[in-house]
Formats: sequence, structure tokens, C-alpha cells
Amino acid sequence: MSISIQGVTKRYVRRVAPGSPPSVTTALDDVDLDIEAGQFVSLLGPSGCGKTTLLRMIAGLVQIDEGRIMVGGKAVDSPRRDLCMVFQSPSLLPWRNVLDNVAFPLELDGMPKAQRHQTARQFLRLVGLDAFAEHLPHELSGGMQQRVGIARGLVRNPAVLLMDEPFGALDAQTRETLQADLLRIWDQTKCTIVFVTHSIDEALMLSDRIVVLKPRPGRINRIIGPAFRADRLHQDVRLHSAYAGEQAVLRELLREEVTA
Repeated sequence: MSISIQGVTKRYVRRVAPGSPPSVTTALDDVDLDIEAGQFVSLLGPSGCGKTTLLRMIAGLVQIDEGRIMVGGKAVDSPRRDLCMVFQSPSLLPWRNVLDNVAFPLELDGMPKAQRHQTARQFLRLVGLDAFAEHLPHELSGGMQQRVGIARGLVRNPAVLLMDEPFGALDAQTRETLQADLLRIWDQTKCTIVFVTHSIDEALMLSDRIVVLKPRPGRINRIIGPAFRADRLHQDVRLHSAYAGEQAVLRELLREEVTA
């Protein structure tokens, strides 16, 4: 499903004390971005550039002050079933086993137990955790818990998956494994993914396009389509001849924003 972000601006207003003049912070300013259906797009930038704010606005969780966001040709003004958000913390229900955690959105939809368990098992197989369906969250590693969170996000077959640094708290080896898993899942489901990250390497390894944001206020600095993006499902793109050059370009863009 396609996404069209048209002239989007977001401001936060606060008062230090009653009667004092308001303090206005512009988180995002006049952002335009079109994402094609089925694309994997990463939002990359320093802290405070509005990456998560933009993601939450696409999800319908944060109100837009100016402009509009269209998903599948329809304006987003509230959360929708065809949009799913995956956070850095999977926030699993500790008293429910893995199967029931994944099936929880379907339970909220009123789906019968047998049917929702059957559907949940399909997505546990997709993330490689079908053997852990009866385990409780505390019995899983951090990486396995995040897989459960991804399966839960996919269980409604969303057209758009919005991911806010889902691997940020994981160790490097687990993170790399889950990056490969995510690419495989994306290839199988064909959903549109918008992925927030601070990691240049993560953005390069995962993305069709990388949207580099600059802060204060958040605006699009540059959009890069990695030269090796067609190869990332089949090989380690870090070995590609263009990888180091594109890595250096992104590093310089981020360095400029931090020192500006």
C-alpha cells in the first residue's frame, strides 16, 4: 500500500507557567515524501529530527498540524487496522504465552479462539518460533521476544508495517540475525515497511530508499537509494563495491547535522 506525505508540519506548544507566553517547538516542517507500495524505506537521522513523530503520524497516533498523510489513497486521521506499529520494546503481556500474545489483536477483533490460534501459529512459523508457542515471555531471549512482537504486528496482515527502532536494544549478533529475518519476512509478505533507525549500516542493509532527516525543525535532507538494494536478499551487501562509498556519504550527512 502506498504512502503519500504532503506538506506535513508538527508543532508542540507548552507553557512554562500559567500566563507565560507559549513555547513552540516545530518537530517537523513541511515534509513531503511518497513511498510506493511494497517498498522498504528507512528514516535515518540524529536524535530530535522527528523520525518517530513522523512514524506515529503515519500510524494515526499523533495529530497532524498542517498537511496530510494518505495511505492507500485515504487520509490518516486515526489508527487503522491496515497499519501496524512495532516498537523498540515488544511490550508482551507477561501472563500470556507466546501463542496468546501473537493472537491478542485477533482476540480484540472477536475472532474465535481456534481460528485465531491457527492464524497466530502461521505467523510464529514465519518468524521461526512455532516451537515456543507455549512459552511465557520471560522464558525467551530479547531477540526472541522481538520476533514475537513482529509476529503480533503481522497477524492482521497489515498493508503497512511501521517499525520504531525495533532492534535498537539488541546485541550486534542478534540484531544482524533479525535484520536478515525481517528482509525475508518483507519479501514473503510484500507489505510496505517504514523503519526508523539511528544506524547507517542497518539502513543500508535493509532499505530500498533511505530518507535522511535533519533536525530543528525536522526536514528531509536527502533521499538515497542504495546501489546494491536489489542484491540485499541474496548476499551480504557490505561486500558490495559501492557500500563503503554510500556509507561515507550518509556518515557525512549525519555529521553535518550534528555539528550544524
